[in-house]
Amino acid sequence: MDVTTDMRDSAADARCGRSASAMYLENLERHGFVVLEPEGPDPMSLEDIMAPLGEAASYGFGTQLIQEQRPGTDNSQFRTGAIPMHTDALLNANRVSYIGLECLEAPDEGGQTLIAGSRAFFATAPAALVDTLRGIRIEYWSRVSGFYVERPDGNLVVPPVQQDPVTGGDALWVGLDYPEDPERNYGAAVVGYTRTQSLELFAALDRSLNRPEVTYAHRWRPGQVLVMDNRRVLHARTAYAPECPRKLRRISVS
Repeated sequence: MDVTTDMRDSAADARCGRSASAMYLENLERHGFVVLEPEGPDPMSLEDIMAPLGEAASYGFGTQLIQEQRPGTDNSQFRTGAIPMHTDALLNANRVSYIGLECLEAPDEGGQTLIAGSRAFFATAPAALVDTLRGIRIEYWSRVSGFYVERPDGNLVVPPVQQDPVTGGDALWVGLDYPEDPERNYGAAVVGYTRTQSLELFAALDRSLNRPEVTYAHRWRPGQVLVMDNRRVLHARTAYAPECPRKLRRISVS
């Protein structure tokens, strides 16, 4: 399987229609994500798109989530601020293999979903940073009570370098607790590091991820579906104005 280590090339290639004949599974395997455009007859539902990929994961809210602004919430998903790069399932007890997002409403400015490719990251990150990542573990905890399925054994502690299940290469699993934000819905710390040392590492990761060859910024339009392989890419969100509508429907599968 031919692969690219430049997310700009992946973003140009990882697109197809939303009809039943679309080659979205091939694109998903090739790039770790795929964008299904709304053009064409008989568009598949989000449920049908996700069905071949696994069983819908259950959260505290059920198996489907409408991501939109909800005043007064303590969950970052329902706010309008930025969400840093992360891998899902670092907080929830359920395993998440794939994430499917369908755009119902999109803001004119901001609110992009950012997708960082592990292949691109490891191809461009400084060798010293990669060596550090191979020797550490990171602990994660939730700050949103009653939303996530609680882990019976306590906080998850995992190494940030995992194996890509498709290519067999390196995959980055991390949730950046950076920049500091006491209202973020999760926290993270490198085991054995001081808070300052953890922030320095997260900042270095943020710099390496925030490069055009590593991260693709997807600007939404209604009817699009984005599917991401949570084991192979990370994702984030840019901030958007409170008066701008942004509404996505989400199904994750394990």
